[in-house]
Amino acid sequence: MKHLLQISLLLFFTICSAQPKLELTPQGFQPLEMPTPNRPLDQLMEGSKNWAPYFNKKTYDIFDVTENSLSIEARVENGYYYYNVGVKYNCDIVYTLKIEFRPDKKYTLAIAVKEIYAKNVLTKTTVADFFTADGKLKDDFRDAKPSLENTINKIVKSYVNFINQ
Repeated sequence: MKHLLQISLLLFFTICSAQPKLELTPQGFQPLEMPTPNRPLDQLMEGSKNWAPYFNKKTYDIFDVTENSLSIEARVENGYYYYNVGVKYNCDIVYTLKIEFRPDKKYTLAIAVKEIYAKNVLTKTTVADFFTADGKLKDDFRDAKPSLENTINKIVKSYVNFINQ
């Protein structure tokens, strides 16, 4: 029995860590394709709607709802940070998560950073500004990229775990 529990725990942690990590590119984040949980579509859509207030405690918006897809928009405080002359600056982000359940028993998550705020002021900065014209990360955004990726991956992981319950 003890060995069965150990094997079960090992498999559980392996599966949990197997979720692909999203990486920021000059075009943003690539959509993620996952196998659909074995539940009716209406339960998956309702679960997706229930996740929004679960993860986004303050404000969120659910829009573009169809029979098999929806979009969620929300603001994340301290979505990423960067250092300038040794001083840490935190920026808030507004993201949009587009969820589409497909007939082939897979669903697609597409996430995009729509807006970036510095001290509650909307900036003109976009994720494309993190990169040079040839696609290399700018030195000024050396800290911003991994911290933004970490935030986006937390959002996606939370949704995937919630919908798979």
